[in-house]
Amino acid sequence: MEQFIVNKNALLIKNILVKDSIIFATDEDYGTKEVLLEKISNSKKSVLDTHYKISTTQIFKFVPTESELAIQLFFTQSGKTQKTFFEFTTQEEFSQFKEYLIQETNFTMKKELQGSFASWAKKGAYTVLSTIIVGIIYFMARDIEKGNTVTISGGRRRGLKQLMKVVAESLGTTYTLILGMIFISLCLFWTYKAYINGKKTIEFYN
Repeated sequence: MEQFIVNKNALLIKNILVKDSIIFATDEDYGTKEVLLEKISNSKKSVLDTHYKISTTQIFKFVPTESELAIQLFFTQSGKTQKTFFEFTTQEEFSQFKEYLIQETNFTMKKELQGSFASWAKKGAYTVLSTIIVGIIYFMARDIEKGNTVTISGGRRRGLKQLMKVVAESLGTTYTLILGMIFISLCLFWTYKAYINGKKTIEFYN
């Protein structure tokens, strides 16, 4: 099989040449496969250029994303694990390259459930903050019940500290614990739901 792909708008790889069991790729657009082969074969590249000459026997995994017409390739060269990202301009190019990889590697499709950290990180931070606030109110309430004076220092958060003192005086230790645990449990459930909903199934071949 031989396939020459040009994608001038690609984020990384702009030229891909498939020739038998070898994949040539570069982040420069050389226009023709002949020029591409010459540049890679003679190592004619600048310091910032990226050239790949990948044997399909060096590939151990690839992840196709049909919605983006892209394939992420994982391979090993000189004992080092490397990866690159191919983008295609048409569905036909994407499908042909994907089928080529499957035939050359004999890989089978697998599925993996992955979570997105961004989907639950913010809610998790709110849960931690809520736990700290509940803890502060509880210790304020305990000091008040012991007859100790709770001093509110100045600073930017003086208003918040004053509000927490009022809550501590109103609720006491028992109700602070009860209501605090309910509120923290709700926050934990909210974070857990965000984590579950943020998971998606990734298809890959190896």
